[in-house]
Amino acid sequence: MFVVAFYFELTIHWAWTPAATAALLLLLALAGDLCGNAGLYAVVRAYRKRGRTPGIVQRAMRKWTSFLAVRDERLILLNRIAPAVPLTGAFIAVCGWDLRRSLGYVLIGGAVKYAALLGVAAVLGITLSPETGRVVTIAAVVVLIVVSLVAGHLRRRRTVAAQ
Repeated sequence: MFVVAFYFELTIHWAWTPAATAALLLLLALAGDLCGNAGLYAVVRAYRKRGRTPGIVQRAMRKWTSFLAVRDERLILLNRIAPAVPLTGAFIAVCGWDLRRSLGYVLIGGAVKYAALLGVAAVLGITLSPETGRVVTIAAVVVLIVVSLVAGHLRRRRTVAAQ
């Protein structure tokens, strides 16, 4: 609702062009992504330094990322298509990923995704209903998990064959 009200306020009442309004929305979305991920990273990192992050949670997070087809910071880019890693800032801290590279991937992935969504909405005038968006997202996650299972199987076969 905020986005719609914000958009119409700028375009109708302040006479901004739709392109300028879309650019500002893109910048706000990216700033929110960066602040949210950096903030969560800082909180989890502080807890880890004090030894307050439960070991079982850390092991589960590392095991989950090692299961997926991509195992390092590049997973953040893949996460824009198939959201398989919730609370990305926490994963950055727990998995020991490079913060600058990770936030760079957050910025690049967000810019591409949000710009594509804004472009499709502007050029074609279509947006997905919440139900369709949910189905597409779940399908992308299922595809990612299947690809990860196949990649893991192939990795194990290659390791066994090399020994």
